[in-house]
Amino acid sequence: MSTFQKDKISPEQISLLVDASTNPIQIGIPNSNGWETLVRCEDQALEGLFSATEKVLEQSKIMISQVDQIFYCEGPGSTLGLRLAAAFIRTLQWSHPKQGLKVFSFNALDLAAILAPIENAVIQAPFRIGFRFVRIPDEGSFVSEKKILPEEEALADYQDSYHLPDVRKRSKEVNPKKTLVYDLSNIRGLYDLGSVSKPCSVIVPYNPRAPQFKKWSPRSFEK
Repeated sequence: MSTFQKDKISPEQISLLVDASTNPIQIGIPNSNGWETLVRCEDQALEGLFSATEKVLEQSKIMISQVDQIFYCEGPGSTLGLRLAAAFIRTLQWSHPKQGLKVFSFNALDLAAILAPIENAVIQAPFRIGFRFVRIPDEGSFVSEKKILPEEEALADYQDSYHLPDVRKRSKEVNPKKTLVYDLSNIRGLYDLGSVSKPCSVIVPYNPRAPQFKKWSPRSFEK
């Protein structure tokens, strides 16, 4: 296993991965170097989180009470999907019979760097209109710095980037050949998750910049 969490993630324990950052939702049981089972569900997050988890448990013949550790994609991605996934995991944690149920979170930009054809590549993803996330590689680590840059600047300054798809279709189009397929079946289970995950004490979606709203002020209208 990679060095980032090798002392904290146990391959002998039963793990559940929950990733609702994009469509399809992806739920799975990872093992040391692959997957016991992985389900990709096209349903909306509210229904898909439950149906996909139920299917994963049925296929693996595992009960939810047997799960020892959860891997949670904190984002970036679908705001609604991430919030519902966070609430879903908090519910599992609250209702779980094991007091020691561990939760690890990972950033989709870091995991996408493992999926890229170039090792530890620059990865971009849409943020809000006119802005993009940019993952700047850190030599020797897949957990790297992320910046929020104006879209024009991000695309001009990091032309060799690979990109996560825009689930809302509101950002500027990028080269399809540089757009990654965010398919976790290509992830080597706990081996790769261990390189990007960290213990998660507070289960909240990734939101490095709080929304800003224009202050409304009343206007007087002349008759």
